[in-house]
Amino acid sequence: MNAHGMSDVVRCSLTRSSGVARARASAREVGARDGARARASADARVEAFATRDGVELEVISRRARDTNENKKNKPAIVFIHGSYHAAWCYEEHFAPYFASRGYDTRSVSLRAHGNSGVSSSSASAGTLASHAEDVNEILSFERARANDEGRPWPCIVGHSFGGLVTQRALAPSDGERRASAAVLLASVPPTGNAGMVRRFLMRDLFASAKITYAFATKAFGTNVNLCRDCFFSSDLADADVERFARAINQSSRLRMFDLRALNAKELPVPKPTGANADVPVLVLGGDADFVVDAEGLEETARHYATDGRPVVLPNTAHDVMLDTRWIVAAKTIEKFIENNVLYGEDRRLLG
Repeated sequence: MNAHGMSDVVRCSLTRSSGVARARASAREVGARDGARARASADARVEAFATRDGVELEVISRRARDTNENKKNKPAIVFIHGSYHAAWCYEEHFAPYFASRGYDTRSVSLRAHGNSGVSSSSASAGTLASHAEDVNEILSFERARANDEGRPWPCIVGHSFGGLVTQRALAPSDGERRASAAVLLASVPPTGNAGMVRRFLMRDLFASAKITYAFATKAFGTNVNLCRDCFFSSDLADADVERFARAINQSSRLRMFDLRALNAKELPVPKPTGANADVPVLVLGGDADFVVDAEGLEETARHYATDGRPVVLPNTAHDVMLDTRWIVAAKTIEKFIENNVLYGEDRRLLG
């Protein structure tokens, strides 16, 4: 996307006292940075979240709009992007929609993505565990804020490899509950993407080779046709695909993971245990996705989903939150949160 001027940037950090995460923030002004930027508006501001090792993560925040319809206390929603994307991908549709429906939103750029920093010695943006630890620090901050405001604890939405990060964030060894609910959006399954790659190769060797090339070389950032093939439906407007391709091309400075190390050392992701075992999970995807197939969605749903089945939206490609029928996905997520957090039987969500 084109660069836009940004104002109020808040530096957030976590300190620990007697094992309790506490948040503190101090405001400062910064100008626009070069590179991909989410659209700024009166409703959104960019925050810099300082992690345990001092790396700053870009977080685009929106406060819920105050209308009569939105008087109920609702949880904040934390959005986690997938590979080659950044916080901006939720700011196009999802974040404004949920803010208009009464939810605070936090769109996060993981390390080396968007305007987030990165450890100086990193060859990749991080490991599955380190990304999950970053996400859990943000969730801890949001839980503290929710407790102060008397709101339910945050919900988390993770897309593609960001869905895998979300899965890892829900499987902590300390057993502390992380979120009130989770949505795995066109998510890589807990065993990784190797099985999906093999299935796509068997189904259509040429198309699979083309997609593999696009991901290996990041060619979808400069080739609009490849970008559509990888991420979008055939009826999404050409101008939108071109705009999103430019944003994708600028969204990452390093690969999200070293895939070889990920597959060898960190998979499969264990199932949540203890306090996280009963976190409601929605597995949501599309039937026109050429990155995460039906079998991948089904595997993830068997592992996590409350009813063991995914919700598969018709005529929807991989970038569900940007695709033509994004509103159907948003309303499905909203209904899930309403049923499982706002009106559900689990009343332990206020901490």
